[in-house]
Amino acid sequence: MTPQDKEELRKLEADRINLRSEAEAPFRSLRLVFYGFSVASAGVAFLISIPQLIGATAGAPGALQTDQVLQNIGINLGAVALFAWLFSQDWKARDKQMARLAREEALAGLPLQLANGKRLRVGALQGASRVVIAAGTQQQVSEALAAAEPYREQLERRGVLVVPLPVYGGDAADAMPAPGRDELRWRAQPLQPASWREWFDAQLALAPNAVPERGLYVGLRLDGRVRASGMGQPPWARFAVELAPLEGEGKWTGFMDGFDGKV
Repeated sequence: MTPQDKEELRKLEADRINLRSEAEAPFRSLRLVFYGFSVASAGVAFLISIPQLIGATAGAPGALQTDQVLQNIGINLGAVALFAWLFSQDWKARDKQMARLAREEALAGLPLQLANGKRLRVGALQGASRVVIAAGTQQQVSEALAAAEPYREQLERRGVLVVPLPVYGGDAADAMPAPGRDELRWRAQPLQPASWREWFDAQLALAPNAVPERGLYVGLRLDGRVRASGMGQPPWARFAVELAPLEGEGKWTGFMDGFDGKV
């Protein structure tokens, strides 16, 4: 891939992040403009009040009463402080949202292979599977898969696709056995493990209390957003209860179903 192609991909990714940001918070840009305009307007009114205060204290002819000018100054300063705080809070929320979306886009670009040999990116499974990644040592990942077996049928009906990722510990170089043909809808094999570990290491840097020695998991919604993450094994029993099936009785039929629970 040429540097020009990489730059084009970065631009496309940035465009996707901006579009998702607008879709999640469609009125944030309007609010930021309103808050900014309100700060500027109140600031100008405050500056205008300064010569009015000088004239009132000097007893200039036609000047406003000092009490009235001080009241205006107090109102303008309060408006500046209020709208500046609202702007700051919304901007911080925007920064957090953009950082989260960037992480989700990076995860969506990681490669994996299905049991039928088809290779694709995580993002290609959006709308079809709820990807659950179990990372840790070889033993931790194997135990997580074993713990999921009692719920396998229920989870498969709910579109859960497990990605075992043994990238920590001394046995990290030992790959998990490739998924069998009967695991097409159950398990996928991660490709380029170093890229997957790099993504998890970046998340660990943001959560100093998280340690890979206890195992890690990330569960995605159908739309690719992270719906659950933490240390230890994925909460298979909770997934089996909370997630609406994608087929059969009680299957998801619309967005009013709350098909992925809380994010």
